[in-house]
Amino acid sequence: MASFRNITGHKKSISFLKRAILSDRVSHAYLICGDAGSDKAAVAEAFAQTLQCMTLDRLLHGEPFESDDSGAGARRPLPGSRDMSAEISPDAVDACGKCRSCIQAADGNQPDLITWTHEKPKTFSVEDARRLAQDVQIRPFSSARKVYLIPDAHLMNTEAQNTLLKTLEEPPEYVVLLLLTDSADRMLETIRSRCILIDIESSGRVIPEDALSLAMRILLNIRDMTLPEILEAVRELTAYKLTIGDILDLFTSWYRDILYFKASDDANGILHEEYVQEIRSAAAFASYEGIQAVLTALRTARIRLEANVSFELTMELLLLTMKENG
Repeated sequence: MASFRNITGHKKSISFLKRAILSDRVSHAYLICGDAGSDKAAVAEAFAQTLQCMTLDRLLHGEPFESDDSGAGARRPLPGSRDMSAEISPDAVDACGKCRSCIQAADGNQPDLITWTHEKPKTFSVEDARRLAQDVQIRPFSSARKVYLIPDAHLMNTEAQNTLLKTLEEPPEYVVLLLLTDSADRMLETIRSRCILIDIESSGRVIPEDALSLAMRILLNIRDMTLPEILEAVRELTAYKLTIGDILDLFTSWYRDILYFKASDDANGILHEEYVQEIRSAAAFASYEGIQAVLTALRTARIRLEANVSFELTMELLLLTMKENG
């Protein structure tokens, strides 16, 4: 298992995960995306081990959680315990590496930190998904949470994903599922919409500053842009065809933030925290159907570009959909 301190880069994603722990707003499911050259497994492992770290749990909540008739997994502070979360810096949120849970995790035998394997190397069958759905119903053995690392989640076929969907719709309170995938687009929209998306870039993969500036200008102004302005933006985007996949990733994470904020009104749960006011405004303006229409248009744009459909036409249709619905 890894720790955050041993990972270079990915500051934004790691900061987001640390703040979720610090504010006790950990979601029941995360979709951690990245290609073969990314650090998605290391980030997921560090998050999982930190979630289970006994030293950090004591630091945040005073004494260890108290079990009751509902068993482990029902955190209830002991009488007189002090909540220290407001006094701790996000930088200090990490697995200690020395407590019983961390030592067990390093040895691969922490009973409530489970790497879910599928029987065939290239297939995640419906039977594997059913076994997982059954296993999550078993309460944690010794921890407040039961954390699952699920490598190669994109290998699930449609039936397997639909089986997992039932767990995501009504998850036990103690479960955290970390689904690792090469691409979020290989997962059903119903799965994606019930997970927090964490995009882990490959080492050295960065959107050029001028491309990032253009992308953010589009996102912040698309609702008020005229048709000539949209066509000019498309013309400018043609200079960044080689990095358009990264720009589409940025667009996708932006609209997922809008969808998340609209559903939860939770500013702590968004990735683009520096644009919280803009996200809030967009969430108030857009409908759920409109946001989903933009997310669908983003997936369609990727498919069209992979099929060598006209870049200009593809991006024009995408930006018009963003204007109409965003």
